[in-house]
Amino acid sequence: MAEQKSLLIIGCGDIGNGLADIYLARNWQVLGMRRNIDKLAAGVAALAADVCDPQTVAKLGPLQADYLVITLTPAGYGAEGYRAVFEDGLNTVLAAMATPPRLVLFVSSTGVYAQAHHEWIDEGSATEPDRFSGKSLLKAEQIVAATQWPYANIRFGGIYGSGRLQMLNKVLDGDCAPAEPLHYTNRIHRDDCVGFLSHLIDKAEANEAIEPCYLGVDDEPASIQDVQSWLADELNVVYATKGQAIARTGSKRCANKLLRESGYQLKYPTFRRGFVPVLEEWRKTKGS
Repeated sequence: MAEQKSLLIIGCGDIGNGLADIYLARNWQVLGMRRNIDKLAAGVAALAADVCDPQTVAKLGPLQADYLVITLTPAGYGAEGYRAVFEDGLNTVLAAMATPPRLVLFVSSTGVYAQAHHEWIDEGSATEPDRFSGKSLLKAEQIVAATQWPYANIRFGGIYGSGRLQMLNKVLDGDCAPAEPLHYTNRIHRDDCVGFLSHLIDKAEANEAIEPCYLGVDDEPASIQDVQSWLADELNVVYATKGQAIARTGSKRCANKLLRESGYQLKYPTFRRGFVPVLEEWRKTKGS
């Protein structure tokens, strides 16, 4: 009988639970580390620990798994909160691994790029983040690479999907972006985040080559104005703005060439496709 494969998911939240479901169905051992283990998917072996508290990690003893997936969230939305998790916490977890995994997947972000003039970006583009969040994420990528274990850093765009209604609520609240300045955004559906991570694990299982970095975005960078105009039409509301331009991230267009070349087929290649189930879910909750 073949030995049971194992998957350890650090910070096992929505995406981690989605990934867990796939491998539990294949009879893998799936372990999930997080502070609140009540939110782990059924069947996941619970590891209660806070990466910011090394003692809680140490209590678990040496960690071991064939595959390590790291999906962390900051301890707070300031520089210290990011540093505590993506630098110190990450180092704590990696130091606890008893043996090198077959593959480490680190969930990063397109926030490692500072380009802001509609440039096309790929995995080889300059990473010179000007925000503390991007700086900590880039440091985390470097920490993962420094292990010299097989790894891939996946720079996901804005994640949307089931239960993530921020964009819909903005449109409904009449808080859309003004027509100017034009601002490009990049996104990926939550199900494609799960799907792509699973795809990379399966490639490693098949001993296929994996790139050290991927841009995890869909096929169509789109201006926030286009996205919100389309949503306003679908929601049958007027495109209205309170005059606040997007200030959070720079306007850039991310290319997913390596993702596509890996053989992954996007479930939702454009925001129009991806928002259809989100809108359906929203309508059900409204009873219309």
